[in-house]
Amino acid sequence: MKFLLLGVLLLVAFPGLSLSAEAPAHGDSCMVVSAHPAATRLGVTVLRQGGNATDAAVAVSFALAGCEPYSSGLGGGGFFMVFDAASGEVKSLDARETAPASAHRDMFLVDGQPDSDLSCNGPLAVGVPGLVAGLWELHQSGGRLPWNELVEAAAQEIKTLQVSPMLHHRLSYKSEYFNEAAKKVFLPDGHLPVVGTVLTQDDLFKTLQAIAQDGPDAFYHGAVAEAMVSVTRSNMTLADLAAYQPRWRSPVHGGYRDLDVYSMAPPSSGGVHLVQMLNILQSFDLQKTAFGSSASIHLLAEAMKFAYADRSRFLGDSDFVDVPLVWLTSPVHTDSIATLITAEKAYPENLIVGADLKDDESLETTHFSIIDSQGNALAATLTINLTFGSCLMAPGAGFFMNNEMDDFVAAPGTPNAFGLVGGEANSVQPGKRPLSSMTPTILLQDGQVRMVTGAPGGSKIITTTLQTIINVVDHKMDALQAVSASRVHHQWFPRLLYFEEFGLSPDTIANLEVMGHKLQSRSPMCNAQIIVVDPEGGLIQGASDPRGMGLASGF
Repeated sequence: MKFLLLGVLLLVAFPGLSLSAEAPAHGDSCMVVSAHPAATRLGVTVLRQGGNATDAAVAVSFALAGCEPYSSGLGGGGFFMVFDAASGEVKSLDARETAPASAHRDMFLVDGQPDSDLSCNGPLAVGVPGLVAGLWELHQSGGRLPWNELVEAAAQEIKTLQVSPMLHHRLSYKSEYFNEAAKKVFLPDGHLPVVGTVLTQDDLFKTLQAIAQDGPDAFYHGAVAEAMVSVTRSNMTLADLAAYQPRWRSPVHGGYRDLDVYSMAPPSSGGVHLVQMLNILQSFDLQKTAFGSSASIHLLAEAMKFAYADRSRFLGDSDFVDVPLVWLTSPVHTDSIATLITAEKAYPENLIVGADLKDDESLETTHFSIIDSQGNALAATLTINLTFGSCLMAPGAGFFMNNEMDDFVAAPGTPNAFGLVGGEANSVQPGKRPLSSMTPTILLQDGQVRMVTGAPGGSKIITTTLQTIINVVDHKMDALQAVSASRVHHQWFPRLLYFEEFGLSPDTIANLEVMGHKLQSRSPMCNAQIIVVDPEGGLIQGASDPRGMGLASGF
């Protein structure tokens, strides 16, 4: 009944959503799960043609740039978590945007007060894009098929792309903010395109063809680079673009039950706090607390709010600030938190130390998960931040510029667009990467892939990823059940426990309120894409979240 009620809510909130799948997709060799069917099908085609997980990731990423222009694209960035089955190594690639050289700590203050319009809209909101350089670096490190063939395949995919109900819905409330270049593509006759019609993206097609031929030079130099600089009014310069470099980073590593957990390190907060919350919850037997019960949700909420308070105090780009990663995920710290959690009462948020406070959530960003026939795995989370990013399209290039500068703190203790607060560690500096919540994650069991997971959704990314893991490991759900199940979220500030409407029973809500939780219902949270591998027989399950319009496909 709980899943049925959630399904009704999802269909009302997101017209065109499909909830027809009754079981996860299965395969014994490969699996691709992404937020758009066209991108998934292209990824599977690449694997069938002899490509590996890296090749499929390149093709899927470029395809999503055309399929989901509201969530990711060439003007944004992302993180990649990669498992190499031959070596047993897990590594992560940081293709996060950086602040331009002209950026400074007080750039979003007006009369000493933060102005969210400056950090979310217009040229100051744009960070130096990292996706194209990141995909090139990823391919150079382990791709098998030729780069030009992968990018060209993605370009051909977007030529026949039809307007989805999701794209139409996003355009309906954001297109009024578009610049003229974007209106030319998405409102060619001054009206929203009809669902089912082919979307003409000639400029993006030409840009992808240039990248296929000349690699990242076609993006970071020449006409495309000049178009990006023109739209940011030189707040981002040609020198900023030419200087961009992706970075390989050591993943955050932890354990949960009998699994090894690998996730993204700073400038993402995702891996740190995912491992931190799992460490806290390891002290409790979640199998004995039924899914959706007040006992289970109480424990999740308590772990979440302690982790997010730490996020507000300590997290930032570790190239610029000293982030105490080892301590944050150590048993010394997490066990001390676990001792404060009782079964009967919520720990008061105002007694948890976080950033000094001086003072809505959305489904932007995209995630995909891949396993290939050699057992390699890849989890990727990509973004341009808010819906359609800054709403500024690079003229003649066909893609939106991000508004990732809002992920810095305009002033310490002040919430950003997702309600997250931060401290001095995440203040603006030239060349610095803004803090992220993206949490691409790979779980291993005895050296083999057990799960590949992640999600979009701003501040709720980390808690959504957490719950997909808890659902599989502790509540023994299959992949589709794990992504379909109702979710909760607590981020310390605001001092609220969010739940999906119809996702909790009235008795559960009442019990949580007696414990001291203040609850608030929200629209569906996030759009997870996960893969689960049976440790016994090796059968691969894939599932795309019914909150979105994605597809899982394997063979």
